Amino acid sequence: MKLQNRHVGLMMISSGAALWGVSGPMIQWLFLHSNISSIDFLVFRLLLAGTFLLLFLSCSKKQIFEIWKFKGHRLQLILFGTLGMLGAQYFFIETIHVSNAVTAMLFQFLAPTLITFYVAIQIKKLPTLRQLIAIGMALIGLFFLITNGSYNTILLSKEAISFGILTMLGFTFYTVQPVSLIKRWGVLLVVGWGMLIAGVLSFLLNLDFSIKVLTDDLTVNTSVMLVGIIASGTLSFLLYIGSLNYLSPSETSILSSIEPLVAVIISVTWLNESFGYIQLAGGLCIIVAVVILTTPARNKKRGQKKRRASQSISTKQHENDYS
Repeated sequence: MKLQNRHVGLMMISSGAALWGVSGPMIQWLFLHSNISSIDFLVFRLLLAGTFLLLFLSCSKKQIFEIWKFKGHRLQLILFGTLGMLGAQYFFIETIHVSNAVTAMLFQFLAPTLITFYVAIQIKKLPTLRQLIAIGMALIGLFFLITNGSYNTILLSKEAISFGILTMLGFTFYTVQPVSLIKRWGVLLVVGWGMLIAGVLSFLLNLDFSIKVLTDDLTVNTSVMLVGIIASGTLSFLLYIGSLNYLSPSETSILSSIEPLVAVIISVTWLNESFGYIQLAGGLCIIVAVVILTTPARNKKRGQKKRRASQSISTKQHENDYS
């Protein structure tokens, strides 16, 4: 049963990361074909997705306000919405604003290293060699994939480093913090309230936001794309957070490196962007990291028992030959 649960978790994080990777090029297309700003898009997506999830739960006769009756859970939910859901996305966008997307993604995917060592300290057990190798391969692969091996694409000012570190911390908090909430209240409720809290706060921080300006700029094509982005993005959040029920935060964060690989593949095939040999090598490194984590570790005790059994069989056969 435990192995089956792990397979479910692997499917969830792989699907969630792939969906998020698909939504990246879709967002890029939307920004190219409209005047929607990244901050306005963030407000609209969080408010709409959060409201939809909570309405869906309410129609399913779920007690969506029950979680607010518990002081400890109420505080955790607010922290998840502000520091996790909003923090990871807002600081990521700000890193892009003061630097570029390459720098922001590199800082974001430094989080798996931080998460792995945080979990190791929490359970008082050093990371396994498999985890360390997977982290190393994922980070090398991400660097090659995102930068195409060129350091010139990384723009590190003081602001970029500050917002980049906040992006890494936000992504780490987003992955580690809601585990206990999810086990108690479920993925849909936690993510729904987290998105709504993040949407309201981002709306308050973005005083220039206007729903009229946003809707006036939409055409049929951009509207369809916007709905697709919100749907795929929301589902990817649910699958990512839901996988924490079956996998450790460190495994989930490392496996999320599938996201940029899918994004690059979609960008090459759909947006006709270039793809070099160094990026191909980076993609292979990510695949190796995923294979390392998803392949069950060999049980040493089981292996020893099998060897002993085979030795005893061969010994008996040898004795029979001389009898």
